[in-house]
Amino acid sequence: MKTLALSGGDLVVGPGGLQMQDGAAKIRQDLALALGETYGSDPYHSGWGSVLPQYIGEPIDIDTPMLVQTEVNRILQQYMTTQQQQLATASANNQQHTITTSEIIQTVNSVDVSVLYDTIRVVVSLTTMAGQTLQISRTVS
Repeated sequence: MKTLALSGGDLVVGPGGLQMQDGAAKIRQDLALALGETYGSDPYHSGWGSVLPQYIGEPIDIDTPMLVQTEVNRILQQYMTTQQQQLATASANNQQHTITTSEIIQTVNSVDVSVLYDTIRVVVSLTTMAGQTLQISRTVS
């Protein structure tokens, strides 16, 4: 399923008009947006977003890496559940689904959180149904 390409919060315009993303690039963009948006800020999707932006400027203690990892896991699970629901709905309605195997997360290989002074770095490694391994990183500082 294609989605509009974004760069720095703006739509990407190229030859022929607005650019689109699919496959691994779509997963990267979707998860980067989910991790960067403040939880509950979307009036149409109250469960969208993350609490990670709340860590900016806050003291980092011994529990912070575990709390960040838990939040990232919640977002990944929510994303995968949404994908499964889209596939199930298409199947139940006898429709062809629009999600490709390169856009479906098969496994989350790791979620690594590291803290350096006032910066939290998250690196997610996952594998798609098409067998592609992706790494997605997000820095909160």
